[in-house]
Amino acid sequence: MKRIEAIIRSERLGEVAACLEQAGLSGFTISDVRGHGRAASGSGEYRGHSYELLVTHKLLVTVYVEDHEVDMAVGAISAGASTGQVGDGLIAVSPVDSMYRISASSTTK
Repeated sequence: MKRIEAIIRSERLGEVAACLEQAGLSGFTISDVRGHGRAASGSGEYRGHSYELLVTHKLLVTVYVEDHEVDMAVGAISAGASTGQVGDGLIAVSPVDSMYRISASSTTK
């Protein structure tokens, strides 16, 4: 089993969700995150003073899949998240030793 974590632009969530659904992967978790990467962060204004934003708002999408579903899931996330611009995000894949469903208290492998 694998955990796939993707940091994406928040406005691309609908597309990512649709691509995952088309791939047959409907379960995922979303977290609000902020970070600093290669994309321009932008600027803001507070009480008449301009300032540069050091971090940007992104979403962290987490999906748990079987080993044979990794390529399909990564492809779906990439297709939904891509705008072709710097700052589209990144995808990380990590192994999961075991998973337990709370409601059933049984091991899922």
